[in-house]
Amino acid sequence: MGWLLLAACLLSACTDDEKPPAPAPEPGPPPVAIDWCPLVAPGPAGSGSPALAMSSAHALVRFFSPGSHAFELDAALAKALDGPTVDWDVAARTYAESLEDVCAREATAAQPLPAVSVEDAGGIAVIHPGTGEVTLPPGTRAVAIDLRGLTEAPGLEEALARAIAAASTRPVARVSHRVRRHAGLTDEFNARNIYSNTTALLTSPPYAASGQAELPVALLTSAALPPTAARFAVDLRASGRAWLQGVPVATAVAESRWVPIGAAQGLAIRLLQLADAEGPLPDLLPADRTLQASLADSLRELPTAGTPGALDRSVTPARARMVPRTPQLHTPPAPEQSAGIARADLLIIHGTMRRFFPYFAVVGDSLDARLEETLAAVDAAPVSRERIRLLLRRLGAVLQDGHGFVIDTNPPAVGILPALMEEVAGAPVVHRSLVPELRPGDTLVRIGSQSTADWYAEELGRTSAATQGYRFDLATRRLGEQGEPLTLGLRAVDGSERTETVKPWAPADAAAGLGPWGSRRAAGFLGDLGAPSVYYINLAGEVLTRLVDFRTQLKEAAGARGLVLDMRDYPAIDHSAVAQHLLQDTVFSAIFRTRRWTGPDQLDFDELQYANPPLPEPSFTGPIVLLVGPHTVSAAENFSIMLVAQKRVRVVGQRSAGTNGNVTMLVLPGAFRFISTGTEVLFPDRSTFHGVGIVPDVEVTPTAEDLATGRDSELLGAIELLLQ
Repeated sequence: MGWLLLAACLLSACTDDEKPPAPAPEPGPPPVAIDWCPLVAPGPAGSGSPALAMSSAHALVRFFSPGSHAFELDAALAKALDGPTVDWDVAARTYAESLEDVCAREATAAQPLPAVSVEDAGGIAVIHPGTGEVTLPPGTRAVAIDLRGLTEAPGLEEALARAIAAASTRPVARVSHRVRRHAGLTDEFNARNIYSNTTALLTSPPYAASGQAELPVALLTSAALPPTAARFAVDLRASGRAWLQGVPVATAVAESRWVPIGAAQGLAIRLLQLADAEGPLPDLLPADRTLQASLADSLRELPTAGTPGALDRSVTPARARMVPRTPQLHTPPAPEQSAGIARADLLIIHGTMRRFFPYFAVVGDSLDARLEETLAAVDAAPVSRERIRLLLRRLGAVLQDGHGFVIDTNPPAVGILPALMEEVAGAPVVHRSLVPELRPGDTLVRIGSQSTADWYAEELGRTSAATQGYRFDLATRRLGEQGEPLTLGLRAVDGSERTETVKPWAPADAAAGLGPWGSRRAAGFLGDLGAPSVYYINLAGEVLTRLVDFRTQLKEAAGARGLVLDMRDYPAIDHSAVAQHLLQDTVFSAIFRTRRWTGPDQLDFDELQYANPPLPEPSFTGPIVLLVGPHTVSAAENFSIMLVAQKRVRVVGQRSAGTNGNVTMLVLPGAFRFISTGTEVLFPDRSTFHGVGIVPDVEVTPTAEDLATGRDSELLGAIELLLQ
């Protein structure tokens, strides 16, 4: 054994009679992709909105085409949609020019599939596919299926299947195809999110057989074929069932789908990767025979031709391979602004939400109309980064998603009013303040030159939320976001009015000083409120930061007559473990349903529900009141569901945000990001949660006087309920 072989065997499991592998052959020239666009027979023009068609087409490309990452695809869309207005036919051509998996072709007039016809060419049945059943003439010795001149029309796939069925006594296998599979919308910024994408190799059902004999078959091909006919040709030639007679067939055409866009233009989009046991198919399937001037002469040898051999794999496929796409966190897009970016971002959000947003059945579906509205607004005035952001928010608001946010990664300023505001009788009232100009109990009546009602009417129209209370909360948080001093009109609880100028604070500074939306009260018995036998635990993340502290507090509450759990804010500890300590039976979570696309047409759902055992030490078996409000959102609601569904608590306060489910993020051209809910959440009994939320058994709404005096009317309502 030579020393080179010995070194190799030290790294693996060799035996004495093994030989080192032969050296790899010298690499040849890289494969060259063919120009498959001229080989696509165009389909019919569209009759609907070209903007909606382009949105759908880009979503197909973005989520299901084999090639480029979403960022490159989105950049092509932004380029195609730039300019004062959009000519959608021109945009479709410009879009396709930048992308290897997309071809633009001039659309044809819509034509219905004709009736099937069969002609006898000297014992060879020439089938012209169409509607109706295929009947072969008596004495047929072979079959030619004419694919020339076909157009992409409804029913074409079924017509082709009937044609091969008539010539077959055995089912005809089809080529496997690899597609993209999305378990939810992959987060394009947070690689640790629960959503993911992979690829899946699928096998289509074989073509059925209905014939009286297994006849030789030729497929008559032309220079351009519609995608459905090209796929049929590839299936039959790859399986060895039919000869190709005429011109070669481009595999990329067989992997594509026709999508009409404007009045005169359409796109062929590659959505599959065709592969057999040996791997991806060659780019081009050569014709086995040519067609002569006389069809009868061309087909004369077909009855005795036998079956075709294996595909020629001498040319390595150059078409893009399909691999999972991962977030490109290291290459954020540069901040830009243009009409093309504005339009592209709107279309990307629209097309993505069409595929992945889980709550249209709950909130209604006005997304298409809102897209048209916001696109018209882009045409109406010059764009700026701020206008783009507001238009994206306006589009997102129609989803009624409390997780629906638009982030400008290069904002001009970010500020926040140094006060917490509560909605009281439809108006914003100061709850807690860090500056003397804003006093608890003050009602905000004017914002600059606008009445509060007018300011909120505008802001609520571009604020996405599932419940009115949380929508009001999110809109209020926009006060001061531009960082400029605000001139505010205020009405005190005694009815007097004044004007104050307030400078916004940095969000981090304001949040640190303001504390939780609910109470700052620490855990303990409520003797100061006349209820020394009632114990209180504040679950707000700013107050309770360690699970071990919760367990200590629960031990202290052991002898209490009742327990108040304050979940009017967001938790920081393991809320599932908290529920396990409070429930004496198995703890059931909400039901989480995620949309799963296997290719562009197959939709099903991943569904999860967690069941955890109770944790008896420490625990509390007495009556519990749960405090919730409009700031009880997401994880806070997740916790509340577990207690409410098992009727362990009575609820006091205001309706929660009705917003739960893991979020996900789109990274958009121009350095914008769009956040949305990606998971549908149901109560354990499968009833609707979104927009319903946690509904109080006893509703208590603070007044301006309560806020002015620091009186926690919701906590007092909980005490009253426990002491009844």
